[in-house]
Amino acid sequence: MNSIPPKMYNENPFKPLADIVHEYILNEIIDFNYLPGTKLIESKLAKALGVSRTPVRDAINQLEKDGFVIKTPGKGAVIAPFNVEDYFDLNNFRYVLEPLAAGYAALRITEKELGTLYRYTVALDEAYQSGDYKNVFSAENTFHEYIVLCSKNKYLIDAYKNIEPQMKRYRVYITADKNLYGFLSKEHYYIYQSIELRNKEVAEAASRRHISLLTTKSRDEIYNDNTKIIQDRLRMMDAFHTTKNANR
Repeated sequence: MNSIPPKMYNENPFKPLADIVHEYILNEIIDFNYLPGTKLIESKLAKALGVSRTPVRDAINQLEKDGFVIKTPGKGAVIAPFNVEDYFDLNNFRYVLEPLAAGYAALRITEKELGTLYRYTVALDEAYQSGDYKNVFSAENTFHEYIVLCSKNKYLIDAYKNIEPQMKRYRVYITADKNLYGFLSKEHYYIYQSIELRNKEVAEAASRRHISLLTTKSRDEIYNDNTKIIQDRLRMMDAFHTTKNANR
């Protein structure tokens, strides 16, 4: 693990150090740089990140609370394994939340916000065409979060923020499947167009259709996807270390 990028400090100089450490470790987990079962050792993390152990401890406690870390007596903290049931529970909740947000957005979005949403839709399409899953991952997060914000419903926005970290973790299982890129790109245009129509029912239906795609795979298929992603990441790590050692 590298030290915390200066950008994370500069984005909000008043942000507590524990929150910055939490965000950094969380991103490492979401990006599969820390795989399930990886042990988190406070002293090593503190040294690698250039901070004291206190913010690291606070960050790990928050990660445990959010379900990303499991603490076991005598073994310490480890990255939590993939939970198939949690994946389906989360997406079933999204099936309720995001269509409601899209419906409110259709009624409350301004012309300026609609223009911004269109730009995000185009950016997402371009990300899919690039074939780079990291670009897709980032553009997906921006697109869906903006629709929720445009709902201007504080309760929906608060609920979305509460599940956002887990959504980012599970969204990787969709963005990693490049066979879906062409299809998913069109889906987001449908959602944008339904909001542009300013028709609450149509916007809800378009969003509901999109979210329903996340639960079409079986539990075994989702579990196998998780296994494949981890295996791919391990191969990348092995290749990196082999190249690094060869260049010494």
